[in-house]
Amino acid sequence: MYNKHLIYIVFIAIGLFGILFFIDISITESLMQNFITFLSITFGFYMTSLSVLYNSKYIKKLYDEIDPKKPTQRKIHTLKNYFKNSAYWSLFSIGLLILCSLTTKVQNTNLLLNSFFESFLVAVVFINFVFMFLLFKVFINGLIDESKK
Repeated sequence: MYNKHLIYIVFIAIGLFGILFFIDISITESLMQNFITFLSITFGFYMTSLSVLYNSKYIKKLYDEIDPKKPTQRKIHTLKNYFKNSAYWSLFSIGLLILCSLTTKVQNTNLLLNSFFESFLVAVVFINFVFMFLLFKVFINGLIDESKK
């Protein structure tokens, strides 16, 4: 991954965590289930997009080009790193949310979590949006590149 994207992710996560911590949010059971469903669909999207890219001309072009921002690797390796980080983060998020929902007590459909952990969970989920956005940009570029030929 590019360093600037890692810096964006860290700043977004810290900023969102800080805002949510001071707002004192509360996560309901249905919100937790929605998070898990969303992240599961996101993970499926990553796997499906890999299979779509597998035999495309765009992926062959990425293999042939050296990444100008990381001259020690090809563009295909950069894309691989984005997919790998996105998939790992998605699986980590799903596992964390499932573990949290299994071990947390419920009162009036609200999960009894402290505000630190609730803010952390929402920030973890939001990082998945950032990864989706970054990969979406790649897909749009690939779509444009495929349509040229």
